[in-house]
Amino acid sequence: MKKTMILSFALAALFAGCAKQEKKAAIIPPTPAQLTKAVAKDLSAYLSTLGTTASLCSVNIVPQVSGQMLSVNFKQGDYVKKGQVLAVIDKRPYEAALKQAEGNLKQARAQLKIDQLDAERNKKLAKDGYVDKQTYDSLLAKVEVDKGMVDACQGAYEDAKIKLDWCDVRAPTDGKLGLYNIDEGNIVSAGTSVITTVEYDDKLHVDFVIPSQSLNETMKLMKERGGKLDVWVSYIEDNMKDKSRKAEVGIVLNKIRYETGTAILRGELENEDHLFWPDQPVGVKVNMRKIDGAVLVPDICVQNNNAGPYVYVATPYKGGVFIVEQRQVSKGQLYEGDMRQIGGVKAGEWVVLRISQLRLQAGPFVYMASENGMIIGEDGKIISDPAKIRQFIADTSKICGELRAEIMKKKAQEQSQAAQAEASMKAAIESVENAQK
Repeated sequence: MKKTMILSFALAALFAGCAKQEKKAAIIPPTPAQLTKAVAKDLSAYLSTLGTTASLCSVNIVPQVSGQMLSVNFKQGDYVKKGQVLAVIDKRPYEAALKQAEGNLKQARAQLKIDQLDAERNKKLAKDGYVDKQTYDSLLAKVEVDKGMVDACQGAYEDAKIKLDWCDVRAPTDGKLGLYNIDEGNIVSAGTSVITTVEYDDKLHVDFVIPSQSLNETMKLMKERGGKLDVWVSYIEDNMKDKSRKAEVGIVLNKIRYETGTAILRGELENEDHLFWPDQPVGVKVNMRKIDGAVLVPDICVQNNNAGPYVYVATPYKGGVFIVEQRQVSKGQLYEGDMRQIGGVKAGEWVVLRISQLRLQAGPFVYMASENGMIIGEDGKIISDPAKIRQFIADTSKICGELRAEIMKKKAQEQSQAAQAEASMKAAIESVENAQK
């Protein structure tokens, strides 16, 4: 009997302990969550694509005369001005040719003068009949032949001057020089030997593609904006995307690329500081229609499930406790600062930035925490005092317990109503079946 009483007391104590543990276990504090507010901002929709820069003026430096290259007057990679002498070709053959052309021209002019005087002397004699008409006409014709010879010699003289001038190979434009292709001492051929190249890069073309289905809207925007369209050009490397600049687009090529279904546009980019280089692949963002009051949240807030993109929206309840709900949203474009445009959330609503999915299973109740896990109170300030932290956890745990009880009660009522409805339906079916019998 004594043993039975002792065992009964032990079991009672054990069950009482379990009951206390179950009671304590039911008081679960809310889950810490890092929250942020959805913000509204006026934005522009955009097309994100790839493009290539191109020099506004790219020239191969090719000699116009043949000969030995005596000197190269530039360094590889130099910036040069238009008209600057880059190389010198041996001038002696061309100086000799110029002297010969000059001599031929003087000789032709002298012969013309002699024949003109001869014709003038015979003019009166021919008029008086002392010189026959055929002879006089021959003198006049010879003068015309001499004039043609003078013109030919003048042309040869000018040609020789031009070729002599071409012995100084000059930069045809401002720009940056490339590498040596031919060193001094080599023989160059007119029109074929490329000494180097010069690229004008103070201003660049930007060529890029857009989907053909976006071309009509793009053309409309260009017309509304005076035939121009602003685009942003940037480096494509992730760690260098801050290197960007606005360019102005004014050219649309006259046909679609059938193979890729894209249209090609060309803009101009100011580049006096040489931020970009010719033939560089770049990212291009084309600003399209305006979006007034677009709602933005950090991109990390947007997750996906079988129904599509969603976010956790946190609604303030009381005492620093927020009630969290999963809300499906429409997902828009990504903007600067990794901010994503979404639909289905209003500006000013709290959105969950980071949260423990495992702990959230204990109930949709959270409190606001800082990035390093510190509690943020109802007043928006961090709580650092240990006693206040304990009090906050106790108070919020009590609130969560009350909310859980309400949820369980509501769930029980719904189950009861569902059971009653099912019973009523079953009774009605049985009544109909009995009536049919």
